[in-house]
Amino acid sequence: MSDPFDSMDDSSPSALGIVDLISFSRFGPYEVLEKIAGGGMAEIYKVRRQGDENALFALKRIRPDKDGDQAFVRMLMDEARIALRLIHPNIARVIALEEHGGDHGLLLEFVDGVDLLQVQRVLRERNSLIPVPVAVHLLEQVLLGLHFAHTVRDEKGDSLHVVHRDVSPGNVMVDVDGEVKIVDWGIARAKNRYVKTSAGNIKGKFRYMPPEQITNQAIGPYTDIYAAAVTFWELMAAKRIYDGSEVAHFMMKVANGEVPSLHEARPDVPKELEAIYRKATAKRPSDRYESALHFAEALREVPGRMRPVEAKSVLSTFPRDARIFETRRTYESAVARARDASASDLESALLRALEDPDRVERVDVDWESLSSAEKLRKQGPRAPSPRPES
Repeated sequence: MSDPFDSMDDSSPSALGIVDLISFSRFGPYEVLEKIAGGGMAEIYKVRRQGDENALFALKRIRPDKDGDQAFVRMLMDEARIALRLIHPNIARVIALEEHGGDHGLLLEFVDGVDLLQVQRVLRERNSLIPVPVAVHLLEQVLLGLHFAHTVRDEKGDSLHVVHRDVSPGNVMVDVDGEVKIVDWGIARAKNRYVKTSAGNIKGKFRYMPPEQITNQAIGPYTDIYAAAVTFWELMAAKRIYDGSEVAHFMMKVANGEVPSLHEARPDVPKELEAIYRKATAKRPSDRYESALHFAEALREVPGRMRPVEAKSVLSTFPRDARIFETRRTYESAVARARDASASDLESALLRALEDPDRVERVDVDWESLSSAEKLRKQGPRAPSPRPES
């Protein structure tokens, strides 16, 4: 049984998310271009400021059926209050909290890239694993962003005690330049939130939670440190941790401190990296790294370190390849629809399918035939052949 909570609001402001039908066309001065993703509370859209072709943003808008619920509005206000202070290269910026026509939304930095779930899919499509130094660089960037959030202060100089609480592959993105961004601070804990988490109400995704979060004990920066290490395990393995396990079974393992070793994911990891991972996923928070920065500094001692510019060059290939694989899936779907058409109208059916390939499952494709189909699409429909005179 899969973890039912893994499918809950794993959305991120990605250019490559699931594009859905747009339910509205404008939000104040912003033109809505496409729906990127949606969850239980909000929907995320790609928008453009009217009159400026290059002013692209992501818009996190409360779902229409929830916008009248003041609890959801307060949650969005909380996210804005926290995230507006999180100005760091490894955190996707929240630009403004806006209200237009009674609708509430967060204007966000548009991250043109993919999240780590999509990176894992690209790795599986390539039939390869991410190079260890590249994965280490990515984790270091995540930790630097988290450390900034953990230590951010308010206008009086007091710590806000921010904890993300939902560090997971769906909330870490890689953009087309190879930059790493943490997204979605919607359930982050911080001082002076309008909405408090009720006792017994656990927020986050079970698969990435440390023992103290699963057992509803006090959380802190050490909670995000653990989740970042588990996210790193999945990136290295290109699969989900505890895959195939019942939720109750792996929750019991986590509560008992039984975390899969990094060597199980990748036998090629240096022993120094295994030791760092073990410390970051220790059962007791006091046995983990004192801060996300200490965790990042430990990674710098791992042998085979790659220069940041080289690591970013490798990471930048993931958004590109994700687009390539998505295009292939589109063509495969088009061919599948054409195959379902009557043989007498195969050519026109194929042309229609290439224009509207939605809702078709993936099939094996003869890429030579597909190339011919694309040529047909570019040429446009042919005139019907004249019938021979009798």
